[in-house]
Amino acid sequence: MRSSILLASSVVTVLGCGHLEAVLKQPARPPVPVVARAAPPPTGPLRPELSADEEQKFLDEARLRIGEVERLLRDLEGRQMNPPQLEALTASKTFLDQARTALGQRDYQRAVNLAGKARALGDDLAATTR
Repeated sequence: MRSSILLASSVVTVLGCGHLEAVLKQPARPPVPVVARAAPPPTGPLRPELSADEEQKFLDEARLRIGEVERLLRDLEGRQMNPPQLEALTASKTFLDQARTALGQRDYQRAVNLAGKARALGDDLAATTR
């Protein structure tokens, strides 16, 4: 604002009042954008804080479910299956592998979830293949 007043008074002094209106009607300069820095991405998976007892409960649950799914999938291996059933078996094995990986990463809640998905697919296959 101060520079506008200084400019206007300079124009009036040098050129007279006739040019003052043209100087005052100049469009305002756009504001300089503020660039915000993004927070660094998290380095590992986001997990809720668990007490030692809760963590042990999830660990035990994950191991139990993974063991159950392993047995179920072994039983399903020798059965005749059509292509969609084979895809479901493959998906179940993938969830089981992911559950094992999560267990190894100490992400016990995720391991329980993934083993549950593998189990659901395996149970469906067991019911439709005999």
